[in-house]
Amino acid sequence: MSDPSELELAKDVAAITSVIEGVVNCFDRGDYESLATLYSDHVEMDYSSLFGGTAHKKTREQQLMDWAGLLPGFDLVRHSLADFNVRIEEGIAITTCSVVGQLYLSEKVWEVEGLYQFRLHKRSNHWRIFKQRFVLKSENGNRDIVETAKDRAKGHPPPFVKRRKAQAAVVRFLKALENKDMDALADVWSEKAVQDMPYSPDGFPDVVEGKSNLIKHYSAWPENAGEADFTSNLKFYPMMSPEWVFAEFTGEVEILTTGREYNQIYGGLFHVPHGKIQYYREYFNPEPFRFAYDIEEGKEPDSFPTSEP
Repeated sequence: MSDPSELELAKDVAAITSVIEGVVNCFDRGDYESLATLYSDHVEMDYSSLFGGTAHKKTREQQLMDWAGLLPGFDLVRHSLADFNVRIEEGIAITTCSVVGQLYLSEKVWEVEGLYQFRLHKRSNHWRIFKQRFVLKSENGNRDIVETAKDRAKGHPPPFVKRRKAQAAVVRFLKALENKDMDALADVWSEKAVQDMPYSPDGFPDVVEGKSNLIKHYSAWPENAGEADFTSNLKFYPMMSPEWVFAEFTGEVEILTTGREYNQIYGGLFHVPHGKIQYYREYFNPEPFRFAYDIEEGKEPDSFPTSEP
């Protein structure tokens, strides 16, 4: 294979085949974090030949949550692929392969056989799936185990789902601050929530305990803050426990009471069981805070703001 163009084509075909193999491998192992890297931001799914209905478009996250809300409910999932066909036309990869899927639950098994059809495009030098269709050829066994598997997955969500719910709660918290939506802000806390602020300036609480006290703590936020942005540079770092999340984000806020800009870099450690924030340790530099609120170091203000994000 001396022709450079032939070599590049062969590399693309190998990479595309690896993506498709990676999909079913992630299905079988329950690895939804790795599965996310194989799909584009939005994807069109068509399983109408298997479940009825029509094709639908979803975000990658929505589709991952759908799979994570079903497949972990089975005792074992196994996919086998064969007969790959890959061609590339105007930057779009059109790929087909045969598939046999076996899903086990207790003493029952459901086996489906059919054809996968994929469309992929290259993003950041990596092939990503943006369209996926399954064409059913035959099925055997107990289709009724699907609903049982959904119930089991809902009752015992996998770590992927818990981690995504924890991250979603953090996003709701920050969005509520941006939008001055105090009802939404109150809703993110558990009843026994605690916010720990080890670097708070003098005169400002370093710990706030209980949902009602946290609501009071943030009550003056709409009057203190103008335009605010906490989510443009939000980044999550996974932790061993899916209900714990560390978030890094910047804050850019117009402080109405002083006319100054509050620019901050935050580190936030969150414990989010069952989708509610139970613990939040907020790391921030107190110097930008003092500047924004015009507070002299070492001096307790006569009138201190009752809320700080």
